[in-house]
Amino acid sequence: MLGGPTLQLTWIALIILATARLVLNLPGSSIALAGIAVLFRAVNAAPFYCHLAGIALLGVAFDVTATILLRRGRLVLLRCALTGAITPLLSTFLFAASMVWVFRYHSWPAGGLDRVVEHVLRSGGPAALAGLVAIPCGVLLGNGLAGAATRHPRRILAAAATGCAILWAIGPLI
Repeated sequence: MLGGPTLQLTWIALIILATARLVLNLPGSSIALAGIAVLFRAVNAAPFYCHLAGIALLGVAFDVTATILLRRGRLVLLRCALTGAITPLLSTFLFAASMVWVFRYHSWPAGGLDRVVEHVLRSGGPAALAGLVAIPCGVLLGNGLAGAATRHPRRILAAAATGCAILWAIGPLI
Protein backbone atom coordinates (compact mmCIF):
# COMPACT_ATOMS: atom_id res chain seq x y z
CA MET A 1 0.00 0.00 0.00
CA LEU A 2 2.73 2.44 0.96
CA GLY A 3 5.80 0.50 -0.10
CA GLY A 4 7.15 -2.85 -1.19
CA PRO A 5 5.71 -6.35 -1.07
CA THR A 6 6.32 -6.85 2.68
CA LEU A 7 4.31 -3.75 3.55
CA GLN A 8 1.53 -4.76 1.16
CA LEU A 9 1.34 -8.22 2.72
CA THR A 10 1.34 -6.68 6.21
CA TRP A 11 -1.53 -4.39 5.18
CA ILE A 12 -3.55 -7.39 3.92
CA ALA A 13 -2.66 -9.47 6.98
CA LEU A 14 -3.80 -6.72 9.36
CA ILE A 15 -7.15 -6.45 7.57
CA ILE A 16 -7.62 -10.23 7.72
CA LEU A 17 -6.60 -10.38 11.39
CA ALA A 18 -8.99 -7.57 12.35
CA THR A 19 -11.85 -9.08 10.34
CA ALA A 20 -11.34 -12.51 11.88
CA ARG A 21 -11.04 -11.03 15.37
CA LEU A 22 -14.47 -9.42 15.00
CA VAL A 23 -15.98 -12.75 14.00
CA LEU A 24 -14.24 -14.62 16.87
CA ASN A 25 -13.03 -12.14 19.50
CA LEU A 26 -11.16 -14.53 21.78
CA PRO A 27 -7.59 -14.36 23.07
CA GLY A 28 -5.45 -16.76 21.05
CA SER A 29 -7.69 -16.78 17.97
CA SER A 30 -5.33 -14.47 16.06
CA ILE A 31 -2.34 -16.63 16.99
CA ALA A 32 -4.21 -19.66 15.59
CA LEU A 33 -4.92 -17.73 12.38
CA ALA A 34 -1.24 -16.78 12.12
CA GLY A 35 -0.36 -20.45 12.57
CA ILE A 36 -2.54 -21.32 9.60
CA ALA A 37 -0.84 -18.55 7.57
CA VAL A 38 2.60 -19.90 8.53
CA LEU A 39 1.56 -23.39 7.47
CA PHE A 40 0.18 -22.04 4.18
CA ARG A 41 3.42 -20.14 3.52
CA ALA A 42 5.58 -23.14 4.43
CA VAL A 43 3.64 -25.46 2.11
CA ASN A 44 3.44 -23.09 -0.86
CA ALA A 45 6.91 -21.51 -0.96
CA ALA A 46 10.49 -22.15 0.00
CA PRO A 47 10.74 -22.21 3.80
CA PHE A 48 12.52 -18.96 4.56
CA TYR A 49 12.45 -19.19 8.33
CA CYS A 50 12.69 -15.45 8.85
CA HIS A 51 9.48 -15.03 6.77
CA LEU A 52 7.72 -17.68 8.84
CA ALA A 53 8.88 -15.99 12.06
CA GLY A 54 7.65 -12.62 10.79
CA ILE A 55 4.20 -14.01 9.98
CA ALA A 56 3.94 -15.77 13.34
CA LEU A 57 5.10 -12.73 15.30
CA LEU A 58 2.65 -10.44 13.51
CA GLY A 59 -0.13 -12.76 14.70
CA VAL A 60 1.24 -12.81 18.24
CA ALA A 61 1.61 -9.02 18.33
CA PHE A 62 -1.91 -8.52 16.99
CA ASP A 63 -3.36 -11.03 19.45
CA VAL A 64 -1.74 -9.30 22.43
CA THR A 65 -2.74 -5.83 21.25
CA ALA A 66 -6.29 -6.83 20.27
CA THR A 67 -6.81 -8.69 23.55
CA ILE A 68 -6.00 -5.49 25.42
CA LEU A 69 -7.67 -2.92 23.15
CA LEU A 70 -10.43 -4.66 21.16
CA ARG A 71 -12.58 -6.19 23.87
CA ARG A 72 -16.30 -6.70 23.20
CA GLY A 73 -18.22 -3.48 23.35
CA ARG A 74 -15.08 -1.34 23.24
CA LEU A 75 -14.38 -1.16 19.51
CA VAL A 76 -14.20 2.60 19.09
CA LEU A 77 -12.23 4.08 16.21
CA LEU A 78 -9.39 5.26 18.46
CA ARG A 79 -8.85 1.76 19.88
CA CYS A 80 -8.89 0.28 16.37
CA ALA A 81 -6.35 2.84 15.13
CA LEU A 82 -4.11 2.27 18.17
CA THR A 83 -4.24 -1.47 17.58
CA GLY A 84 -3.25 -0.84 13.97
CA ALA A 85 -0.31 1.35 14.95
CA ILE A 86 0.98 -0.70 17.89
CA THR A 87 0.77 -4.14 16.27
CA PRO A 88 3.39 -3.60 13.51
CA LEU A 89 5.75 -1.81 15.90
CA LEU A 90 5.51 -4.63 18.45
CA SER A 91 5.82 -7.24 15.71
CA THR A 92 8.94 -5.72 14.17
CA PHE A 93 10.48 -5.29 17.62
CA LEU A 94 9.80 -8.93 18.53
CA PHE A 95 11.17 -10.07 15.16
CA ALA A 96 14.36 -8.00 15.31
CA ALA A 97 15.01 -8.79 18.97
CA SER A 98 14.59 -12.51 18.36
CA MET A 99 16.91 -12.41 15.32
CA VAL A 100 19.58 -10.48 17.26
CA TRP A 101 19.46 -12.08 20.71
CA VAL A 102 17.58 -15.39 20.52
CA PHE A 103 18.23 -17.06 17.15
CA ARG A 104 21.35 -15.02 16.33
CA TYR A 105 20.40 -15.29 12.66
CA HIS A 106 23.13 -14.51 10.05
CA SER A 107 24.27 -10.87 10.29
CA TRP A 108 21.60 -9.71 12.76
CA PRO A 109 23.61 -10.16 16.01
CA ALA A 110 26.43 -7.91 14.79
CA GLY A 111 24.02 -4.96 14.65
CA GLY A 112 22.83 -5.35 18.23
CA LEU A 113 20.41 -2.79 19.64
CA ASP A 114 21.08 -0.39 16.76
CA ARG A 115 19.88 -3.02 14.28
CA VAL A 116 16.71 -3.60 16.33
CA VAL A 117 15.90 0.13 16.49
CA GLU A 118 16.68 0.58 12.79
CA HIS A 119 14.41 -2.34 11.82
CA VAL A 120 11.54 -1.11 13.99
CA LEU A 121 11.76 2.38 12.49
CA ARG A 122 12.38 1.31 8.88
CA SER A 123 9.86 -1.54 8.69
CA GLY A 124 7.55 -0.92 11.62
CA GLY A 125 7.04 2.80 11.05
CA PRO A 126 5.44 2.61 7.58
CA ALA A 127 3.51 -0.52 8.61
CA ALA A 128 2.18 1.33 11.67
CA LEU A 129 0.89 4.10 9.39
CA ALA A 130 -0.78 1.51 7.16
CA GLY A 131 -2.20 -0.19 10.26
CA LEU A 132 -3.93 3.03 11.29
CA VAL A 133 -6.24 2.47 8.31
CA ALA A 134 -6.07 -1.33 7.92
CA ILE A 135 -7.47 -2.27 11.33
CA PRO A 136 -10.51 0.04 11.15
CA CYS A 137 -11.20 -1.31 7.62
CA GLY A 138 -10.94 -4.87 8.91
CA VAL A 139 -13.21 -4.06 11.84
CA LEU A 140 -15.85 -2.67 9.47
CA LEU A 141 -15.61 -5.77 7.29
CA GLY A 142 -15.67 -8.00 10.38
CA ASN A 143 -18.82 -6.33 11.70
CA GLY A 144 -20.59 -7.14 8.44
CA LEU A 145 -19.34 -10.73 8.39
CA ALA A 146 -20.18 -11.29 12.07
CA GLY A 147 -23.75 -10.18 11.39
CA ALA A 148 -23.97 -12.44 8.34
CA ALA A 149 -22.47 -15.34 10.32
CA THR A 150 -25.15 -14.92 12.97
CA ARG A 151 -27.95 -14.91 10.39
CA HIS A 152 -26.53 -17.61 8.06
CA PRO A 153 -23.88 -19.63 9.94
CA ARG A 154 -23.82 -22.63 7.58
CA ARG A 155 -23.51 -20.49 4.46
CA ILE A 156 -20.68 -18.45 5.94
CA LEU A 157 -18.86 -21.60 7.08
CA ALA A 158 -19.27 -23.17 3.64
CA ALA A 159 -18.07 -19.99 1.92
CA ALA A 160 -15.05 -19.73 4.23
CA ALA A 161 -14.11 -23.39 3.72
CA THR A 162 -14.50 -23.08 -0.04
CA GLY A 163 -12.44 -19.90 -0.15
CA CYS A 164 -9.66 -21.50 1.90
CA ALA A 165 -9.65 -24.61 -0.31
CA ILE A 166 -9.39 -22.46 -3.44
CA LEU A 167 -6.52 -20.44 -1.96
CA TRP A 168 -4.65 -23.61 -0.93
CA ALA A 169 -5.17 -25.06 -4.42
CA ILE A 170 -4.03 -22.00 -6.38
CA GLY A 171 -1.35 -20.89 -3.88
CA PRO A 172 1.46 -22.84 -5.55
CA LEU A 173 0.53 -21.36 -8.92
CA ILE A 174 0.67 -17.74 -7.76
